[in-house]
This record gives sequence, C-alpha cells and structure tokens, in this order.
Amino acid sequence: MENQEFKIMDSQDVKNDSQTNDYRYDVAFSFLAQDESLATQINDLLQDRFKTFLYSKKQGEIAGTDGEKTFNLVFGEQSRLVVVLYREGWGQAPWTRIEETAIRNRAFEHGYNFVKFIPVEDKSSMPRWLPRTQLWIGLKRWGVAGAASVIEARIEELGGEPHDESVQERSARLGRSIDFENRREQFLQSHDGAMAASKQFDELRLELERLLASITETATSFTMHLKVAPQLIVILGLQHGLSVTPVNIYREDLRKRQLQLAVTLWDGHPPFRGIISVLEPPKKLQTINFTFDLLPTGQVGWVFDGPNRRTYATNDLASFILKYYMDDAQNGQRTK
Repeated sequence: MENQEFKIMDSQDVKNDSQTNDYRYDVAFSFLAQDESLATQINDLLQDRFKTFLYSKKQGEIAGTDGEKTFNLVFGEQSRLVVVLYREGWGQAPWTRIEETAIRNRAFEHGYNFVKFIPVEDKSSMPRWLPRTQLWIGLKRWGVAGAASVIEARIEELGGEPHDESVQERSARLGRSIDFENRREQFLQSHDGAMAASKQFDELRLELERLLASITETATSFTMHLKVAPQLIVILGLQHGLSVTPVNIYREDLRKRQLQLAVTLWDGHPPFRGIISVLEPPKKLQTINFTFDLLPTGQVGWVFDGPNRRTYATNDLASFILKYYMDDAQNGQRTK
C-alpha cells in the first residue's frame, strides 16, 4: 500500500446521478466489526460539519426497522458519499453483504462516483468488480486526519455543504473527548481493566494455537509450533524464535499502568523456563510493542504506537504476529 495515494477527482469527472440532491446523509461508512474503532475516529472528525451515518451511532434510529431495507436505503439512495473501510472478508459478513449489494446496484445505475474505498490491510486487493479507474484513499500514508480531509473534499465535490462548527458543537466534541478519556483512565486502572487485559492475553494464546493448527494441516514444507508458560508465549520452527510477553508499563506518576505486549524475534530459542543454552545465550533481534487499551467504540484492543498508529482486535493481532514471523523467515531466505 506504500505507493497508494488519494487524489481528488477533477470537477468535470464529478457527475450528479439521477437521484435527488436532497440526501439524508452526507457520508455513510461501511466496515467490518474489527474496523469500528477506525470508522469512529474518522466519523468524529466529520460529524460536526456533515450529516454522517455510522451504524453504532445510529442504532436508535435503526431499532425496530427492517434492517435489510434500512441499510439498502442508506447505502443505495440516502447517502451522498459512501466510504468503505475495506479488508478481506468485507462483503461476506451479513451486514456488509447487504451494503455491498446496495452499492453495486446503485453503481450499475449511476456509476461509482459516490463511493470511496479505504484499504485497511497492508496487502489487501480491491474487489474485482471495482473499476480499475476507481481511486482509493491510502490510509497508511495519509493517516486518519488525511482520510477525513479527502472525504470532506469529496463530499463538497458531490454537492454537500459543510456548516461551520458552532461553539456549542465544538463544546460537545470536546466534552465527548474528555468524557472518554476519563472512562478510559478509570477502566485501565481498575480491577475490571486488569482482568480484561489478562483475558485478552489468554484469548491471544488460544487464537495462535488455532491458527497454527490450521497451518499445520495445509503447510508441507515447514512446521511451526507453540510453547506456553505463565505470562509467556513462544513460537518456533522457522529461522528464528519468537516470544510474546506481557509487561506492565507505568506512565506519568508511576501509579498509572498499562499492559504492553512485547513481540520479540530471537536468534536462537527465546528464554524459556527449563531451557538452558549450552552454547551462546539467545540474541534479541527486534521487538515491537502493542499496548492494551480501551477504544472509543467501548471495545478493548491492542494499539501499535509505531510510525503508523494502528489498532488490532485480539484475533487480528494473532494473525499479524504469525505473518510477522513468517515474513521474517522469508526475508531471511532472500538474503541467503
């Protein structure tokens, strides 16, 4: 995705479809559950200047309605712009399948000017039915704020008119931010927060075990296996060893703690209870860290605070760890 960037369509390329210009929403977001946090972040940058549709924020409006009919209307007629946070599997889950159908039916009648895709995986390909001329937003390069800016520009090109944020709306947005930060701090320092972090580490181990079992059934040229000890997960079988270790980190006045996962590649068997190297101790090659956190959606997840901040659900983090481990092995093969 490094070479992908967004572009604003030339004004002559923007054509109003035959639908009325009186849209209920300026932008509607379509996404899988694991990308709700990202959708919420983008939505929060737009909702005080535009009419936005985010399912989790509109549950009160949808409750009691025919969900399939409602979503067909929102994505097929009522939204000036549709933004899809795309990853493999979008269009296959029940709700996104309905949304995809509405988008494709609308495009059949009016073209694809009304939709923008944002790939959220590093190596995801666009749906085959999407025209190659369709430009998408490169999230990795431009980030959440850049994505929100290009969405805003696209809404305006399609005839949407933002309103200036009033003092009251700005106050409400600040209030939401302060309220969330207070809830977040209280949760992270609470017993419930500590238990949730421990549970997520256990679920990570179980998901790694499940994925490794599925790999074992299909892979013929290599094997990977997992070893566990209290507060430690080790993966072996490829060029290096890999360990996943939870560590409490302390912030500010040392009384505020968060759980962090250290994912480390080792030259040799990672340190493990009962394993003593008879030659040289293992050498630490690289560590990346993921911090347990409460997300704006109210869900918990793991945040990578690298050059490109990203949030992972526990199952997604398990997939990332195994891909990271296999990528390291493949890179090692190329340098031989």
